[in-house]
Amino acid sequence: MRAVVITGVSRGLGAALFDASSARGDRVLAVGRHFSQQQQLLRDERPGDVTLFSTDIADAHWLPDYDTLRGFLRDADEVVLIHNAAVVEPIGAVGRLTTEAITNAIAVNLTAPVVLTNTFLRAAPSDARVRVLFISSGAAHRIIDGWALYCTTKAAGETFFDVVASQVRDEERISIVNVDPGQMDTGMQENIRRVAGTGAYFPGRQRWVDAPAEGRLADPLAVAERILKEHAA
Repeated sequence: MRAVVITGVSRGLGAALFDASSARGDRVLAVGRHFSQQQQLLRDERPGDVTLFSTDIADAHWLPDYDTLRGFLRDADEVVLIHNAAVVEPIGAVGRLTTEAITNAIAVNLTAPVVLTNTFLRAAPSDARVRVLFISSGAAHRIIDGWALYCTTKAAGETFFDVVASQVRDEERISIVNVDPGQMDTGMQENIRRVAGTGAYFPGRQRWVDAPAEGRLADPLAVAERILKEHAA
């Protein structure tokens, strides 16, 4: 049996990962602030397989703790943690960003994955296969003017998971990977296009504004299925 923890499942890639994972019969723990009506109905239909853990991911103190994860991962042959939750904002010039937006981006994109991974590895059954996936971005490897926090937190996240991967390199049952899903037709892309129209500092805005018309946005479900097949099959 495979037990899968996914953060940020309310829409976009997270919702697609939830759908793909639950469809193949995984036991799923969805972590986030909001859940769709369909996800709630599935939880009601399959209470033994689907758990919705409502919390503010930006507050690390309220992430699933050791006892919660230990109970959820019990009896599993394979355990998977997918860090999908992320925010692209604030977009704008450094010097004009709010402290609240800065700290929220760091909390969601970096602190939560670090804290949750630490707890997850401790709670995982000692004989289970362990898979940890950090959904990253091309922004981790290139400068996108106006995206200081997103670029920084994704790059820092990849570094953290590279270090963890090195730590467990001699344990064949454990895999820690950074995954770049590419551009997708998600709410995050809608937010980027919305900000592009506000006059915020974002010199490369046109590339994101033109992405839908140019057919550069992949289907989230297709991406989710590929990620699960490649890294958590």
